[in-house]
Amino acid sequence: MHIRNAVVVAHKFHTTPEDDLIAYLNASGAVNVLHICHSFSDAPDRRSSYRWYRNGKLLKQGHTRDYRFLPEPLIYLKEFVSTLRWVAGSFVKWDRFVGMDGLCTLFGLVLRLGGRVSSVNYWNIDLVPEARFPQRWKDSIYRRVNRFSSLRANEMWDHTDLMVTEKERILGLSPSDYRRHRVVPLGVWTDRMRPRSYQECHSDTLVFMGHLLEKQGVQNVIRAIPRIIEQIPTFRFKVIGGGVFEPELRKLADSLGVDKYVIFCGRIEQDEVMEEEVAQCGAGIAPYIRDLDTFTQFGADPGKVKIYLSCGLPILLTDVPWIASEIQARECGTIISEDIDDIATKVINILTDRATNQRCRDNAVVYAREFDARRIFDGLSL
Repeated sequence: MHIRNAVVVAHKFHTTPEDDLIAYLNASGAVNVLHICHSFSDAPDRRSSYRWYRNGKLLKQGHTRDYRFLPEPLIYLKEFVSTLRWVAGSFVKWDRFVGMDGLCTLFGLVLRLGGRVSSVNYWNIDLVPEARFPQRWKDSIYRRVNRFSSLRANEMWDHTDLMVTEKERILGLSPSDYRRHRVVPLGVWTDRMRPRSYQECHSDTLVFMGHLLEKQGVQNVIRAIPRIIEQIPTFRFKVIGGGVFEPELRKLADSLGVDKYVIFCGRIEQDEVMEEEVAQCGAGIAPYIRDLDTFTQFGADPGKVKIYLSCGLPILLTDVPWIASEIQARECGTIISEDIDDIATKVINILTDRATNQRCRDNAVVYAREFDARRIFDGLSL
């Protein structure tokens, strides 16, 4: 069945996988597409917002006031009310509701019960079996909501094959438990960006793109800079994104006397502009810290790595995400440890070895084609 009217609901801070789904639906003939976003608890504000597209063009948009002053339970109630108000108030019968986490999917199940949506999909983009929240009671509610939503959604979409096996191992949930199950990975728009050759790029520049949290490991790269600049005096570390850990990263760079080598670009709202910044760099890095990362190691699909691939960058990454072994096996980059000396050595090598760098670029472009967003969504017969 071709989707005419679709609602997609997410908690988000940066660009997330549902943005690609929105773009695909708008380009593939959907009449109405409603994109509802709720801010995360650590975001600068706690607004909810919507963008309503009709025949591929923006029809209406709006947002709530900032509810940072409310206790957290009431903020979730605000999200529920806002979602119901925007969906039910549209006077459209929605074919498909896609929730990007258990709570958003729960909103869709209520709307399905009320007859406002026909079918609900839960697109699970991360798996956090424990310690998602500091409080155990929050963790318990989180797990119960996710389980309830996954078992009652019309379709369950997991991000990776590893996520499927980890859910079965840890949570006892197998694909046969759901009404319908598919693996739907994070896609990239391979035709949107022109990868650069080694000669065309800024070969002395390393880039990190993503949410600035301690678990992302950017601090380890900054600590490696004094060693890197001994071999590459013109080295620059471009940091694209924002987050609660940014002030600590700035302090660290200043304390080490390397602040002039670190370029904090902040969030770049437009995907095309962000990808252009990434594509100009000599290599991309994803230095996840295993002990702090409760998302990526259980099968989440790392968005930054897919973007590096689509931009044709050699990739340096720790072995936390599932894709790390593939990156190394396909010679698109190399695995690094959390050791500062190892990071410095491998950054120097990938930025200065012209032949290796170009080989990784060529291989990255080939590998990225396997994750073409249009190909992925076409395969779902949406």
